[in-house]
Amino acid sequence: MREKIKSVPIPTAGVALGLAALGNLLAPYSEVVHYGCGLLSFFLAAMLAAKMIMFPSMIRDDFKNSILASVSATFFMTLMQLAGYLAPFAIAPAFGLWCAAVVGHFGLMAWFTGSYIRRFQLKEVFPTYFICYVGIIVASVTSPNFGMEALGSVIFWFGFVCYLVLLAVITARYLKHEIPEPARPLFCIYAAPMSLSLAGYLAVTPNPNPLFVAVLAVLAQALFALVLFHLPKFVALKFYPSYAAMTFPFVITATALGKALAALTAAGVAVPFLEAFQVLAFVETAFATFMVFYVFTHYMKFFFGTPKGHEVVELAPVAMPVAIELDAE
Repeated sequence: MREKIKSVPIPTAGVALGLAALGNLLAPYSEVVHYGCGLLSFFLAAMLAAKMIMFPSMIRDDFKNSILASVSATFFMTLMQLAGYLAPFAIAPAFGLWCAAVVGHFGLMAWFTGSYIRRFQLKEVFPTYFICYVGIIVASVTSPNFGMEALGSVIFWFGFVCYLVLLAVITARYLKHEIPEPARPLFCIYAAPMSLSLAGYLAVTPNPNPLFVAVLAVLAQALFALVLFHLPKFVALKFYPSYAAMTFPFVITATALGKALAALTAAGVAVPFLEAFQVLAFVETAFATFMVFYVFTHYMKFFFGTPKGHEVVELAPVAMPVAIELDAE
């Protein structure tokens, strides 16, 4: 088991985040599925936490790579989600976990800014930067669990401003520099920030502006469609830990669409083709569920597959190249 823990890549936290968010998305359909996803998320987060404790030098080496350093924010985002699972049973520990995760995320953001933004290079910018700076909006989404909507609102606007800046910078990077193969699935992250912003805004705003909600919803769906257009070529690649990017972005897209439709309806807005959009939200939920478990299955094979030789799987292609040995199927 020690060797299994040693092989856990930081992007595992992204899969844990996708599972935790999926459980919340599916909660209206089944509490069993809700908590089942939460347990799987906790399992993956615990494996990564064990690696942090047992092999801290490996984590420090990973942080020399901007992709892995920024992806690590998904660990704190996962803890925020899991705090929401714990809240109905133990509110004080859950609130402590949530606060620690929020502080940890901001701490990572400050460290990342000093380490990488200070010596900025456009070719080393990837969509994982969205995770580091915009991912903090998960605190806004989960803040109602603890009556912290006021703080959640401040965090939302901070994250949203970061998103507007990063959208221009990251898009410029894609236009000017080639993307190495191991990092190509990271493009799926493009689907997340707008939807996360929408979900965060709705979570902390008592009377949301219908026009703002509609604009964010339309843009979120457009970015989701862009990612879907490119998705087949990412799925066709051999397994990379960057597959984790094909989880949470799809879950939060379905979540945000459903919440936007509910908010617009509650505000008395006559949504054109409402039933069609409700069907679309259900289809996106089914798609997100499939993709999360598709990636989760690949990760389980990655960790516990039957040895038949070995190959090297790159975790990140820039800054300091990082690789691990993986038993091939």
